[in-house]
Amino acid sequence: MLRNYIKISLRNLWKQKVFSLINISGLTLGISVCMVIYLYVNDQLSYDSFHAQSDRIYRLLRIGNLNGEKYLIGVTSGPFAEALHTDFPEEVDQTVRMSFGEGLVAYEDKVFMEEKFSLADSNFLDVFTFPLAQGNPKTALDQPNSVIITGEIARKYFGDDSPLNKMIRVDNEFDLMVTGVFEELPAKSHMDFDFVGNLALLRNASYFSDWWSNSFITYVLLNDPASESHLEAQFPGFMDKYFGKDFETMTNRIDITLQPLSETYFEQDVRYDEVLHGSKSSVIVFSVVGIFIFLIACINFMNLATAKSVLRAREVGVRKTLGSSKKGLMIQFLGEAFLISGVSVVLAFMSIEVVLPVFNHTFGLELSLTHELPVLLPMLGFIIVVTGLLSGIYPAFILSAYKPVEVLKGKVKSGKSGVGFRKVLVILQFTTSAFLIIMTLMVGRQMNFIQEKDLGFDKQQVLTFPLNHTEIRNNREAFKNKMLEHPAILSVGAGTGIPGGFHDTMTADIEGLDENPRFRTLFADADYFRSFGLQIVAGRGFRKDHAADHNQVVVLNERAVRETGLTNDEIIGRRLSISFDSIPKTVVGVVKDYNFSSLKAGIEPLMITNRTNGRMMAIKIQGDVKDAVEYIENAWSAHSAGYPIAYEFLDENFNRLYQTEQLQGRLFTIFSGIVIFISCLGIFGLATFTANQRLKEIGIRKALGASIKSITSLLVKDYLVLVLIANLVAWPLGWYFSRQWLDQFAYKVSIGVEVFALTLLVAMAIALASVVMQSVKAAMANPVDVLKEE
Repeated sequence: MLRNYIKISLRNLWKQKVFSLINISGLTLGISVCMVIYLYVNDQLSYDSFHAQSDRIYRLLRIGNLNGEKYLIGVTSGPFAEALHTDFPEEVDQTVRMSFGEGLVAYEDKVFMEEKFSLADSNFLDVFTFPLAQGNPKTALDQPNSVIITGEIARKYFGDDSPLNKMIRVDNEFDLMVTGVFEELPAKSHMDFDFVGNLALLRNASYFSDWWSNSFITYVLLNDPASESHLEAQFPGFMDKYFGKDFETMTNRIDITLQPLSETYFEQDVRYDEVLHGSKSSVIVFSVVGIFIFLIACINFMNLATAKSVLRAREVGVRKTLGSSKKGLMIQFLGEAFLISGVSVVLAFMSIEVVLPVFNHTFGLELSLTHELPVLLPMLGFIIVVTGLLSGIYPAFILSAYKPVEVLKGKVKSGKSGVGFRKVLVILQFTTSAFLIIMTLMVGRQMNFIQEKDLGFDKQQVLTFPLNHTEIRNNREAFKNKMLEHPAILSVGAGTGIPGGFHDTMTADIEGLDENPRFRTLFADADYFRSFGLQIVAGRGFRKDHAADHNQVVVLNERAVRETGLTNDEIIGRRLSISFDSIPKTVVGVVKDYNFSSLKAGIEPLMITNRTNGRMMAIKIQGDVKDAVEYIENAWSAHSAGYPIAYEFLDENFNRLYQTEQLQGRLFTIFSGIVIFISCLGIFGLATFTANQRLKEIGIRKALGASIKSITSLLVKDYLVLVLIANLVAWPLGWYFSRQWLDQFAYKVSIGVEVFALTLLVAMAIALASVVMQSVKAAMANPVDVLKEE
């Protein structure tokens, strides 16, 4: 019997080649997308999940206050770790500090500037579960000159030789011994490093014991995670103990809080943060989209199967007349559904293997089917069963319920409830399509807005790089003068940060003001303004080669002036002092507001102090960029032997601030296209079904003189009504979720009526393209052929 069912199923699939192809391609596409989304979501949720003590690990965050607005700070100073362990022995088991940076690494004739060079306390591997392929995790970081490297770095420097006990030179200053090699991690980590050395190398640095420095990320391992709230309740007293006098002087305070390790990767709203982050909203949105795409693929199958039922009605009638039971027919049709879903799953698996490398390269991901096979194989079997049931159970009930007498007389009717159900399915499909079109349009508009918005500074053809070692910093003036000899280089400025980069926060005591406002701060030289095209709107900027200006004058932005309650003219000439600097300053100018941070944040009050020792350099180029870059590289080599330059262009660096949003936009576009395609298959199925059901009506209308145009319009208008209803449902959903997504930006586009109008037009065009062919074909049918059976 089973063999007979299989033979009939294969014969029917082959007989209805077009329907079979559409069914299989729709399901294959839907399942493929669901599997890719599963891989992406699982990849994101796996971050930091492999640590044995993950439920007890927390990151210490500072809570800053900028004139009443609180914000989180991802870095702390060195003394916090030891003080927490000493003051709270019952709650705190261990603390670990980490420093993320870069370093020049040399081994024999191999010299590279490594961007992922980290330092950590010697108990790093006691707290975090980073397994070692080589070396002893209990002693790997015991010595101050020890370093652990990744397998990729081991191959890069040592080839097939064992790296253990080999010495590498770092920054032409430290000789470190390789004491361990990390295994490939079972999951990903928010920490991104290639080297982990011992933090003891920095113990002699002046900032190491400074409570106000911003030097390290501090992790806390609690004895019991249930003690978190009790420990945090004691933090205000802890801060008063070590910062009380400073708080009184500043008339402001900072506090601290604990962040669970599980939230670290997804928490993006942390300033001065040096760890990897993902987007929890992306995970949620794409999970929902994946489920909808899977359901829509099944819905599409149901629509096509019921549309095809008319073509198989007589088969059902003959088989029932010959003794087939309703149960047997249901098994037959469910079997066909399972067969199609099985073939679709296999094809989906094969297509993902081919497409996944391209997908990873396009979106900068590292998704892999191989790593997930133990979970995916049972899931694939589950998908076959679920897809077969969801896709086949309704058509099986419909087809097996036909009465042989009515079928063989040609009186098959689907019933109003069946037609209504299929129309609801099509509305659901196009509601999802319209929703994704709205989201795609809004993400695209916002990304274009970001690209085109006047940020208040010039980001085009501005080359930036860090002055990342002593030699180039000592030669900065000679290097700068050499740069200015090139005709395409207009300006060379230096500062402690660049737009989109680091800006500290300090309290200012301004002459004549009762309150001490807090400003974001930047230390820069006189050429910094010209390099970024900043506009002075009152007073003046810094004067070159004027000793009286050095570290004694400041320029405020317009937002900072408004914070003081004064006008631009009133603030000029005011004396002020800033925390931790005994030299008084004078306000000499006001710079036009510019977005020195991401567009996700509003423009904050900024104070720029004149100093020439900034560790970031910006070069404005106008003319032959390629020739200027080559000149810069050669000049760097002459003034910085052995250290490669690590430059990037400001516009590219600024755009990287929105990588997550750009990824979302590209994925929304792809998913919208897939949902639209599957929806087209669904509405094509309904059009085929309706056309077949109304053939006699069409024949009569033609016999009475109706034109092909009028009949086509009659058939098409029903689908346009469905699309309009779908849009009416999708618009409020699209508006709400678009607004939620846009709320993360301080500067954003408006959600205009044109977005919904365009969505409706696109959806209408898609529907017309899907149904017109079937409608015209039905309208052109010869009424004689249609009516002769009567």
